[in-house]
Amino acid sequence: MSEIPRHITALLAALKFCGSEPEALRNLTDSEWGVLLSRWEFVRLTVLLRHVCGDILPDWVRSQMDLNLCDNAERFEGIKGVYSDFVKAFGETGTQHLVLKGFAQWPGYSEHPRFRLQSDIDIFCPPESIFQARNALVTLGYEPVKGLDFRAADHWPSMVPKTRWKWRGNHFDPQIPVSFELHFCFWNESVARFGPKGLDQFWFRRIERRLDDISFPALNAVDNLGYTALNLTRNLLHEGASPYQVYELARFLHTNADNGPFWKTWRESHDDSLRRLEAISFRLAVDRFACSLAGEAEEEINCLPSAVKRWFDNFAASPFTAPFCSNRDGLWLHLSLLESAADKRSVLRERLLPTRLPPIERVDLADESRGMEGVSRSPLWKRARYVAHMIPRAASHMRILPSTLWHGVRWRWPTRTLERKSAESGRSRVDSKTVHSGDEAR
Repeated sequence: MSEIPRHITALLAALKFCGSEPEALRNLTDSEWGVLLSRWEFVRLTVLLRHVCGDILPDWVRSQMDLNLCDNAERFEGIKGVYSDFVKAFGETGTQHLVLKGFAQWPGYSEHPRFRLQSDIDIFCPPESIFQARNALVTLGYEPVKGLDFRAADHWPSMVPKTRWKWRGNHFDPQIPVSFELHFCFWNESVARFGPKGLDQFWFRRIERRLDDISFPALNAVDNLGYTALNLTRNLLHEGASPYQVYELARFLHTNADNGPFWKTWRESHDDSLRRLEAISFRLAVDRFACSLAGEAEEEINCLPSAVKRWFDNFAASPFTAPFCSNRDGLWLHLSLLESAADKRSVLRERLLPTRLPPIERVDLADESRGMEGVSRSPLWKRARYVAHMIPRAASHMRILPSTLWHGVRWRWPTRTLERKSAESGRSRVDSKTVHSGDEAR
């Protein structure tokens, strides 16, 4: 398995909650800092470094971070305005919603949304409201994004505003259009092929929150933790968990480790099946950022199935190497959570030999991002471009297939060996008791 690059290791070590190691940042080269400040997966974490260990950062890095923070503060003001416009348009229809992720992660997961890079606004709507929400966005000039496959998502295609804005290499650009994602569920059981119980209660336990000059409906604190952990686990099974997601969860766990009433309510409110999935994310957070844990959370981690624990022993670093070395290690974690043999075969087939192709509009979208919109193209030209687009992706998939299978062998074989030894040990104890009982009878 690929190791985490040293500049990523240094970044993660500096942000640990217990035993932080910021000194390694002094040894990073300008090019390594350039990667951290330009890659979406890690630039969100660099904002935190300015507060944690700003005094040991190179001057140019510190200046860039200060500029990013200024841009992000301005962007957050824009996000609040966009949300307020949505509430006004949506409120006129008398329908309901709640805010997920983003600025709803404050407090607990972030110091303040000004220090949290947010790309879009996530909205959950019950079935009777989601069409009205989409129509409200249409009246505000939004339209569904084209060229992306959302069949495995728990939300409809992202709604983006019509704009001529162009990417300029700045993730914190205040002018980046704010899109919306309309969620129709908290967990897509049809895609995962399993799901926790009790998620329907999230909606009924929702609360009203206030932040600066806006108020919004959101999940209560316990259910917000549940959704945050579920979302992280879902990403871990599929495209890979965001390091920033892991950090946010670790921050909440660390700052609430001694909050006894919270964890009592958490245990009473969430079903065993839900707490098990949350514990997977808890394990990833404590492994990577050394956060403190409440006894209840630690107990749930200790109760994880042996196959899940074995996955962490082998592949806990996979989410942090994925941006540099593609992997599908989440597949094996997914299989460890399925009970039906038929579901396991289906998931294995879909992930190793995918039959669903991305829509041809994806190539058109890529061309637009390069300033080629409006260029006349024949149907034959589009098909040729699509084939050229798909060939390298198919080659990439086949290239990592052998390592994916090998990782599966590494994960599954020791598990089967341990299970066999455990069963043999159990039979030995039974046989011993039988013999002992027979001796006593004689």
